[in-house]
Amino acid sequence: MKTLGTEFKVGLFTLVAISTLVYMFFVLSPDSFESGKRNNFYTIIGDAAGIISKTHVKTNGVIIGKVKNVRLDVNMTRIDMEIDVSVKIPVGSHIEVRTRGLLGDVFLEIIRAEDSGQYIPKGGMILKSEGTTDIQAVLALAGSIGRDVKKITQVLAEVMGSDDGKRSLGEIVENIHGGTVDFRKSLAALRGAVGDRPEDVKAIVANIKEFTQGLRKVMDEGNQAKLQHIISSFDESMIDVKGATKNIRLIAEKVERGEGTLGKLLSDESTIAEIEGAIKDLREVLSPVKKLEVGVEYRGEFRNDQTGQNYFNMVFRTRPDRYYLLGATDVQNAQVDRTTETITEEPVVDDDPTTTQTREIIRERQALRINLQFAKRFGPLAVRFGLFESTGGFAGDLYLFRERLKISAEAFDWKTKDNEYRRVAHLKAYASVLFFNHLSAIAGVDDLTRLDPDTGKENTKPKYYFGAGLSFNDNDLRTLFGAAALAR
Repeated sequence: MKTLGTEFKVGLFTLVAISTLVYMFFVLSPDSFESGKRNNFYTIIGDAAGIISKTHVKTNGVIIGKVKNVRLDVNMTRIDMEIDVSVKIPVGSHIEVRTRGLLGDVFLEIIRAEDSGQYIPKGGMILKSEGTTDIQAVLALAGSIGRDVKKITQVLAEVMGSDDGKRSLGEIVENIHGGTVDFRKSLAALRGAVGDRPEDVKAIVANIKEFTQGLRKVMDEGNQAKLQHIISSFDESMIDVKGATKNIRLIAEKVERGEGTLGKLLSDESTIAEIEGAIKDLREVLSPVKKLEVGVEYRGEFRNDQTGQNYFNMVFRTRPDRYYLLGATDVQNAQVDRTTETITEEPVVDDDPTTTQTREIIRERQALRINLQFAKRFGPLAVRFGLFESTGGFAGDLYLFRERLKISAEAFDWKTKDNEYRRVAHLKAYASVLFFNHLSAIAGVDDLTRLDPDTGKENTKPKYYFGAGLSFNDNDLRTLFGAAALAR
């Protein structure tokens, strides 16, 4: 047979290599050629260990999408996902981080709720399931147990392996041996004492005989009647107990057959379903309370007119996309607004002249003011409304650069019949930059449409200000208070 040429061998090897690459791309990596339509969803979790871009997203064990992006937000991690448009996710579904096998292959499993006809819209949030445990947590627990066992064996080795430990163990064995010897000696002494003094044994037997005779006297005919009465009373009580037991058995049988209110309650599946639904609704109502995060904020502002203002707020965050703000603010002096009103009085008699009077209206605002606001997040944009410095208003916040930069605009203290000191309202715009997750710098302009009390026109020079802020969340406060307690 003629030997194959070098060119034929090279060509054959090239065809095999190309076939292998085609198999790898089209069979082992089908995700690279997917072109179907997908909807975007996201979830918020505390620990995203092992989750990377293109991590599989499954439901009921079937791959329905993949992870598009993983990015870190404040104190949590946001995971953006792409899911096949044909898969509907009912409202109430949740997501779990699971691990396949001991090698730690991580994927996301969507636990879909019952189909109620309402679905999570695209771009919506899928809540993370609480109380789940994956293989990493199990391995961590096993490692912790192993370390504890190792500490115990190490202590035993140190105790038993040293000369003092061996000496102590020998003393324990000697003490046990000495105790058994002493016990044997005590038994021998007791046997000898009984053998040497039989009269004592006879006295003990006589005492037992005397006790039985006294017991016989107690059980005479008069006392026997009393005992019989007690026994008969006990028999009557047992009859009542048997009757009660019978009634209980009858009630249990009725309940088992579904008779009566309690029987219908336990046997009717619709009633049980309603109770389970009520309990589920109650859990959903109480769930935000369990997830409540509390933050504390302070902000000081210093204006170009030599005045200042301080803000102290508490933020109650029930979900990542909404929070409640409660706080107070003060000014250095109570603010006084003055307006002048001219009153013209018509003459009573034709000969009387027309009189004109001028009245000055003074409005003094309190130095301490309350902030009570509700906020809702829509991606990077947040909307707030409620009380701003004890007056109604609303505001908007724009978060940029991973929430390091916040641009805000507020409108409150609107122009009314009794409040004509501004063209429209108290308008305020400012920007704040966050440093080290706690410290922030602030700059902005305040009260843009306020009228000059002397000219009645808007101020041409804006009132600008600078400031600084400090913020903590509940985890920081617990750490701070714990360190203070240890310091004591």
